[in-house]
Amino acid sequence: MIQYLHRLKAKKGFTLVELIVVLAIMAVIITILMVNMIGGNSDKQLSGNSNAAAFFTAAQLTFTRAQMTEMELVQYEPSDTKFIEYKSGKNTMNNKYIFLEAKFSENGIIGVHLDNTFNKVMARDDIKSDNMTKLEKYFTKSLDTALAESYDGYFYALADENFKVLFTHYTIHRMPTFTAGESLSDFRDDLMVGADGKLKGSADVLGTCSDDYIIAANGTYAFNMPDSTDSKYSKYLG
Repeated sequence: MIQYLHRLKAKKGFTLVELIVVLAIMAVIITILMVNMIGGNSDKQLSGNSNAAAFFTAAQLTFTRAQMTEMELVQYEPSDTKFIEYKSGKNTMNNKYIFLEAKFSENGIIGVHLDNTFNKVMARDDIKSDNMTKLEKYFTKSLDTALAESYDGYFYALADENFKVLFTHYTIHRMPTFTAGESLSDFRDDLMVGADGKLKGSADVLGTCSDDYIIAANGTYAFNMPDSTDSKYSKYLG
């Protein structure tokens, strides 16, 4: 096309046909670029959703195994939060909801953090092999077995009091950190997902998996968080 424009430049002017040809070529190039850009985002969203779906199954297997078969998990270290307790012949969740963050590399899982509110999870340092509780180490080992493929990035899950997984997410970089003194509403707003499937202020696509969760056209929260005035708000943030 550049050579064609050079030849036209040597002339005194453009004919109508030549102008139409140039505009047509430019339109084709612009269309190709737009398709590639849109397709790239779509591919990232599909890949992210696929990763979140794989983790949904692995997380559910891990929560179910912890509930049904791992009675020794109730023997906590003194500093541990008692998320699971053995009562009346069965495991029960001490808190109504539990959030899970898992960090993976292409070589496998690095570790897991658990807590009953998401801001507590995200207030902790990035996951390392030496900053996990006994329960988190168990979840790490279980997830490593349940998730057949290796990924590079972060996975998140929310489970209810029946150990049922409600949401899972995948993103290449860690979700926003919650800092001491930060307002919960500001932190919640950092978890807003736009119609483009990206977290507020992030270039990363957020993969999502849930039976009844769809990102609305005008955006919604990563874990479908209600407004702070909603009576159910406390189930997401403490």
